[in-house]
Amino acid sequence: MTIRPACVEDIPMVTSLLRRACVTVAQRFGLTEENCPKSPAFYTEDRVKADLERGVQYYFLEEGAEVCGCVALEKARPEIGYLERLAVLPEHRSKGFGSALVRHVLARAESMGLERVGIGIIAEDEPLKEWYRRFGFVLTGTRQFDHLPFVVAFMGKELREPSEKETLNPVVSDREEP
Repeated sequence: MTIRPACVEDIPMVTSLLRRACVTVAQRFGLTEENCPKSPAFYTEDRVKADLERGVQYYFLEEGAEVCGCVALEKARPEIGYLERLAVLPEHRSKGFGSALVRHVLARAESMGLERVGIGIIAEDEPLKEWYRRFGFVLTGTRQFDHLPFVVAFMGKELREPSEKETLNPVVSDREEP
């Protein structure tokens, strides 16, 4: 298994992988292109290109010559990054690939000097919340957005020990929208 950065030439592969991997989540939660057009299940090459242009870095996980999954890391602010678009193709799930991609993003974020990594997920997805808790993510808040047919649960993981001031004044969510 290897994990490598995706580049501009990989835009079609990123798009295809996201659409194929995320359709199961869309089906499970009743997401459609009409009620949730920003879902990775309905991603377009233009959206991936826009992600790359604003500094989002995608990573592929490959087993042999086959791309099995991807994840993205966005540096939102000097101290905060977002783990986004974690996707493993259905036929490659339960092999530890998702865990490997999360660990890779956390290591990259730490090497970039980030202090915290955040995620936004469907609040109703309890198994996914529990899965992220195993990596040290904690629930920091929830929010309903007008353009989404579900409540978003925000989770975060500190990459360093917070100062006393930060523990007295925790941030509920520093993200405007997923």
